[in-house]
Amino acid sequence: MEQKKGQYDGGLISQIGLMSSFASIFGSLYIYFIADDQQLGIFVGLWAPTLILISREVDKMMGWMAE
Repeated sequence: MEQKKGQYDGGLISQIGLMSSFASIFGSLYIYFIADDQQLGIFVGLWAPTLILISREVDKMMGWMAE
């Protein structure tokens, strides 16, 4: 299957960012419910979208630099 030039399919850094965001979500749930620290649980959970966005943008930049 041929990939279009402008199409982005994600790379290793994006996958690491996605896994880190899952860890942030599960860690957040653990802290919120089990460790009973609601504020810290919310803070940790807010990092999930940030990790995804940063890792995707870094992955794109590395792809552009390799061209």
